[in-house]
Amino acid sequence: MSNSSSQSWQSIHVPSNKGYYVYQHGCHLNATFMRVYVPEAVAAPGTDLKAIIYLHGFALCMPYFYEAHLVELVKKGYIVFFPDFQNSLYPNTLSQVPTPSQKPFPYLQKWRALAKLSADKLANAHSTKSSTETPLLTTDDIDSVLSGFEAYERGDLDVKGELSQFSARELQKVARSMIFITILLTVISWFRREYGKNLIHLLSTVALSLVHSPEKWLKNGLSLTENAWNYLCKQPQYSHWNKDNLDTFAFGHSLGGLIALSAPCYLKEHSSDSQVLPKKIVVSDPTPTTENGIPGFVICILRLFCVPFVMNPLKIQSTGKSLTEPVAILHGNSDTLVPPGEWVDGNPSNYDAIASQEKAIYFSYNSQVNPQLVAFHNQAVTSTQYYGDGLFRHFGGVKNGPNAYNREYVWPGADKIFMGEASPRDLLHHLDTPDFQVKPTPSNLQSNPPNLLKRLALIVGIMLLLGVGYWVWKTNFLLKWSV
Repeated sequence: MSNSSSQSWQSIHVPSNKGYYVYQHGCHLNATFMRVYVPEAVAAPGTDLKAIIYLHGFALCMPYFYEAHLVELVKKGYIVFFPDFQNSLYPNTLSQVPTPSQKPFPYLQKWRALAKLSADKLANAHSTKSSTETPLLTTDDIDSVLSGFEAYERGDLDVKGELSQFSARELQKVARSMIFITILLTVISWFRREYGKNLIHLLSTVALSLVHSPEKWLKNGLSLTENAWNYLCKQPQYSHWNKDNLDTFAFGHSLGGLIALSAPCYLKEHSSDSQVLPKKIVVSDPTPTTENGIPGFVICILRLFCVPFVMNPLKIQSTGKSLTEPVAILHGNSDTLVPPGEWVDGNPSNYDAIASQEKAIYFSYNSQVNPQLVAFHNQAVTSTQYYGDGLFRHFGGVKNGPNAYNREYVWPGADKIFMGEASPRDLLHHLDTPDFQVKPTPSNLQSNPPNLLKRLALIVGIMLLLGVGYWVWKTNFLLKWSV
């Protein structure tokens, strides 16, 4: 469990007429960041409590990406927990959009410095023979290196969490892989400049989390939520809270959708009486495995270096057997990151792997009257403006704010199921979507054919990997350069 002492919590200012409070804890770097939205009404004794664990997509670790939905939920009376279950370099308080470097060298220097830090730690442990186990690095060690390269809020690094320590050997694997991913993305940026430089920045922002397996991400998100609940229960205005009058639900987007769907499996095995065990789950465009939705060449390079994130993936085929709670999957027919076929194709399909007898999957369609309404991967996201549009055109879809997919599909779909106004199976009868269609089946199960950019990335990636293999075999170049 992470340390969530009262000194590490802060109250975020919200105008008094908004009707809710916001509390924040920890920092993104050591994966202890948690923001909680609390309605004013729940301070009254005897109030039934409804809580939602809101789980973000890969690299979308800030509340900013979902802010409009988070506020919508708290205004409807839900206590909303937003944990950042990844290690990331996002600011704890959003002040401005990032300014990705125009050149790859600062990123290459950063990963080379981290590779050297881990190599020095391993060499020191070997020379002193202090332990037979792989030495560990802390977020303080990481911060001492990154401070020369990154402009981010340090936050409260004294607050330790589930992911506050890094295996020096695993960090070395991630750093080496990121060196070559950065080189490949630099080549891609010659053709798609904004996309390449922003993807370098995005992956560099969350790459530290790849040191840990996805199961540890899941454990961390649940631990942060449980600690936040315990902290709030100790506050005078909420001292009457108890889990007997609490209904907990889970909502997740993309990778966060898989984390939400896998939470019951983990909790039933490790903590079956936990107050964070969700009674109902609604997810938007979830990925069935932790490897879906991430550029294929990135996965290939991570596998080449045996990075923990890809060596121990989380899969619905494994966790779905314990998922007996009501489940609704709200997908997009034009999702290209996680195509519909990823869920419903195959025998048995990933959808079939979910054991629940009360489950349903739906697919929204592109609008026939408004060409700007595209049922892409980021239906649940409410803004992508933190990064440039050039990145999100290829990373799930650009959002300038909530649109009809939010207001008519994702938001009411989750609310009606959590409130008991609809079950997953009859949800379609309770939705009003005049701007587009929603159907229980997709129009096309085949993944979209690779575009020119993807073909180019594959060709260049293969060439680079062959070159890297030759250098490693012939001159041991990799070891010399990264150490």
